[in-house]
Amino acid sequence: MTALPLIRSDAAAPCEAWGPTLTGRFLPELFAAYERECVRYAVLRNAERWPGDFGKDIDLVVHPRDLRRHDAIVRRMCEAWGLVPVIRASRGGHWMYYLMRIGDGEAIEAVYLDVRVRLSHMELEYLPVEVVLEDQRHERGVRTPSLAAEALALALHCLFDKGAVRADYRARLAELLAVAGDAFRRLAERELGPGFGELLAGVVDDPDRLPVVRRRAAGAILVRRPGTLIRHLRARTGVLLDRARARLRPPGRLVILLGPDGAGKTTLSTRVCERFAGTRLKVSSVYLGAQKPLLPTRRWSQKIRKRLRPAGTAKVVKDVNRKQRLRGLVHIMADKWLRYVVQVRPRLVRGETVVLDRYFYDLRTFAHPLVRRSWVESAIMRCIPEPALAFSIVGDPGMITARKHELTVAETTRQLACYRGVSRWVRNFHEVPADGVLPTVVDAIATRVAALQSGDAVRTPEG
Repeated sequence: MTALPLIRSDAAAPCEAWGPTLTGRFLPELFAAYERECVRYAVLRNAERWPGDFGKDIDLVVHPRDLRRHDAIVRRMCEAWGLVPVIRASRGGHWMYYLMRIGDGEAIEAVYLDVRVRLSHMELEYLPVEVVLEDQRHERGVRTPSLAAEALALALHCLFDKGAVRADYRARLAELLAVAGDAFRRLAERELGPGFGELLAGVVDDPDRLPVVRRRAAGAILVRRPGTLIRHLRARTGVLLDRARARLRPPGRLVILLGPDGAGKTTLSTRVCERFAGTRLKVSSVYLGAQKPLLPTRRWSQKIRKRLRPAGTAKVVKDVNRKQRLRGLVHIMADKWLRYVVQVRPRLVRGETVVLDRYFYDLRTFAHPLVRRSWVESAIMRCIPEPALAFSIVGDPGMITARKHELTVAETTRQLACYRGVSRWVRNFHEVPADGVLPTVVDAIATRVAALQSGDAVRTPEG
């Protein structure tokens, strides 16, 4: 196959913005930058729907040698546009770019780029990338494969990646074959072998033949490119190792909110999760305070205390001079560990970001002399999993106390100082105001939560 020429910077003028959405404004600038910097690329599918419908993501193919330039362009544009980039590489040869705009207390806007350097399923290369890059159409400043190449790439995508032919894909394939059916058959036979043009075209009309055609196509691919089998097996093995590694070192991120009763932890944790509800980032909240125990003995002790409390008795306001038993602390911490193992860690294993309302660091506020000893504190704090991000909610003790009336002002002041001391043990520690403008505070927390996942490096396949 002939070598691909670099795209000339004067090949096309930048296209105008496509509507008011972030995606409609971002894409024309991105494609114009590709042209200026000679990035060889193609929009793999669905470009015919633009700008009316951009779909869930933008499927791009970028030449392997241009991946670093593409990555530099995207990161540079994110910095200029004020976007938070979350970049993840998959074992299947995809680079997912999730570019978010967070701010003004509004719903998060995002651009989702699904970038490939190989047309493959789990590194089983079913079509050389040069096929969709060497013969292109160029309309409205966007490069797309020729009709025949688009049809072949889409058919093989259904065959290997999806395992089915969706209704919209079937309609598009029928449209492409009606216009470029002969060219499609010639291309399929050139890349896979005699007879595959008719076989792949037949799948559009008879999806039940897909498993048989897939097996035959896989065999033809391995005959023509035997090295792809090794890469495929390596990718499959890597997936299994990743799952095992995730159980030992969960890939998820832990975010904690600290503060006395009335500081606003529950409100903030709920609002932060709501901000990410419509995005592709999995963010969930868990309450880890003492009021919702999971340990049976903790539940029983709470029920017994409620029954023994005289009817109409007001709840005791906690003060600095109250005394707490050490066995109570042990009981509470045992329950926290159980809930962490049962409710939090599985989410971290799945790669979620978990926002915790309270954490093990609550033990610093426990009113017992032993807890205040430095060697005890040091031993306990080193046993606690360090969160990726910690927020201590601070403010006027009187204002915080007035919200719930569960603590005295003096006790609130003491607890604020205890939580501030967590900064010695957590590297990514921040303070947020308890009386700040709620949307602004939520934006600040959400931006830092998204930034936790924005540092992934992009490597070229050769590197």
